[in-house]
Amino acid sequence: MNDPATIVDKGTGAPLARLYLRPDEAARAIGVSRRTLASWQATRVIGFRRVGRTILFSVADIQAALDRYRIAPISEALERKRRMQRITPEPATK
Repeated sequence: MNDPATIVDKGTGAPLARLYLRPDEAARAIGVSRRTLASWQATRVIGFRRVGRTILFSVADIQAALDRYRIAPISEALERKRRMQRITPEPATK
């Protein structure tokens, strides 16, 4: 139950999803170093909240930042290319 993305409800003992992670927890959850996370934070690649001196990363912001680096499978890329070819008009020939 020591997963950084969950907390335990003290009343029921059931795991609850955490909405915010501290920098060390966020870096561990993403699988990057703390230094990489700090670099992303400084360049605004990843959103964060500052509450006093505490930095918090929302799970949604982490997911959005990672989605920017998503590489589409070849089949998706080919389908998008085909659609763009159908949309783009042919150049007029003289």
